[in-house]
Amino acid sequence: MNIVSQVKENGIVGAGGAGFPTHIKLASQAEIVIVNAAECEPLLHKDKEILKQKTDGFLKGLKVMMEAVGAKKGIIGIKAKHQALIDYLKPLLDYNTELFPLGDFYPAGDEVTLIYETTGRIVKAGTLPISEGIVVNNVESILNMGFDGPVTTKFLNVAGYVKRLNTFEVPLGISFKEIIEYAEPTIADYAVLVGGPMMGRINDDLNEVVTKTTSALIILPIDHVLVTKYNIIESQKKVNKIGKSACDQCTICTELCPRYLLGHPIQPHQAMRSLLFSSEDGQINQSEPHTLYCCECNLCSFISCPEGLYPSTVCINHKRKAAADGVKYEGAIANKAHPLVDYRKTPTRRLKMMLDLNRFDDKGSLANFDVQPRHLKLLLKQHIGSPAKPLVKVKDIVSKGQKIATVVDQLGSEIHAPASGQVTEITDNYIKISI
Repeated sequence: MNIVSQVKENGIVGAGGAGFPTHIKLASQAEIVIVNAAECEPLLHKDKEILKQKTDGFLKGLKVMMEAVGAKKGIIGIKAKHQALIDYLKPLLDYNTELFPLGDFYPAGDEVTLIYETTGRIVKAGTLPISEGIVVNNVESILNMGFDGPVTTKFLNVAGYVKRLNTFEVPLGISFKEIIEYAEPTIADYAVLVGGPMMGRINDDLNEVVTKTTSALIILPIDHVLVTKYNIIESQKKVNKIGKSACDQCTICTELCPRYLLGHPIQPHQAMRSLLFSSEDGQINQSEPHTLYCCECNLCSFISCPEGLYPSTVCINHKRKAAADGVKYEGAIANKAHPLVDYRKTPTRRLKMMLDLNRFDDKGSLANFDVQPRHLKLLLKQHIGSPAKPLVKVKDIVSKGQKIATVVDQLGSEIHAPASGQVTEITDNYIKISI
């Protein structure tokens, strides 16, 4: 079995974001492989722990990836402030791989921004990194390529108001509730932010389970500024009403947009202007095709807007509508860096201050997770593409690592049992295993 087929068989996907199947990237030929180790969102640090504690597996995976795409060069993009980790890794790298020290700004880990920072190349709007001869992957996905077996666990951070501020490796399908109880919250009334502070979401069901893309669980007071913002974002009507009445078209949201600064046509202030034509129930009546190029980093909503409005949410809603309507952007595209791009980066320290996260350090050592769950619920869709179809039946006995669902030849990912046990429930959405 070749490398691409093996990676597909092992069910490896992007370990954050939307979960793009890794074998699709490996089927390309690229000049450069870039490792996204930026972790530009506050409180996220699992990649640093993997690089430090799982070094051999990571380096093996990087070699596998570079050989698969025929890359002549590897670049690990990691923030310069992690000098001790850089010094540790540097002598372990092959001659064709280098460490690139990134500035401490957000969103350094945005794929297009990362490529520009490390190579000086601009990925043209509407194209993929491979158009520049580059493939980008994150640390955990590369680590998974260094293993010989299937993906059955996930590394994640537990942060915020908990006693155990750690990085844990947990089985796929374990509930958020079991993880949070083990971490021991230090406050009674809390909300759970799934993912990073800038691009996460508020969880409303602690029985939700860990998937291949779960990166963090952040415990915050229910009246925290981030919780308030995310709750408002959930209501398109509220977001549009606030923006329609208060936006004064200062354009700061656009001037600080990371994709706009690299010549992409996205202009959040224009999306805000279009709210004047939205209906009373908050529905968008016209598409803004330039929003198709929004990277959804939320910088304009959480940091840039001086009035505390939500341009990114408006852009995302427009983006969804334009895509659903099949509308294409037909205007001019610069694909050229703004002359002030280096002076308009948002420092992480400012971001933490504005989001009331200064009290937390961006660290948490990899620790043992001493919980034995009684049940695991494996979602059939943990990735972009089609959901996997079960290969097992209720009452079947399965072994750890056994493939229990497949996408066959469709875009998606194979699913494997994280532990031995009995299949006790199968629905259109998940397979439940009792251990």
